[in-house]
Amino acid sequence: MIQQAMSGKGLHIRELATKTGISKSRLGLLLHSNATKRPNLSLVEFQKILNALDISIVQAIISVESAIDQESVHDERFVTLLAMLSELFTGLPSMLIQALDEIDGIDGTEIRREWAVPLKEAVVEKLVKEVTNIMARRAVLTETSRLGL
Repeated sequence: MIQQAMSGKGLHIRELATKTGISKSRLGLLLHSNATKRPNLSLVEFQKILNALDISIVQAIISVESAIDQESVHDERFVTLLAMLSELFTGLPSMLIQALDEIDGIDGTEIRREWAVPLKEAVVEKLVKEVTNIMARRAVLTETSRLGL
């Protein structure tokens, strides 16, 4: 992901080293073409690299968790989706905590881990419904324009 982001921005290791404060030789090791030869990347180094590439840590995690190949992560069709997911999840935990905190009598034992699957399914269903509605409205507008109405 980092190498593709660098390529997309036209950055070389030297420029990334300047932006991150990580030595060029260390970056060379961290970004070795053979993944088995790469040393462990510290969280601080990871954050510096992401900051230099204008990638939020949430966006990086989502792109890894999306279970699509790295070329698809940079596919124009998915770039905006990943950015939207990053925006969605940034701050969501604190908003949920605040919302639950405002419910009288809740002590936390009511929350169940197994709720995650139906909640994910509901989000996907809502997204598909909204995108379908948008596409239908666009089709009507296009047809209306085409007919000169």
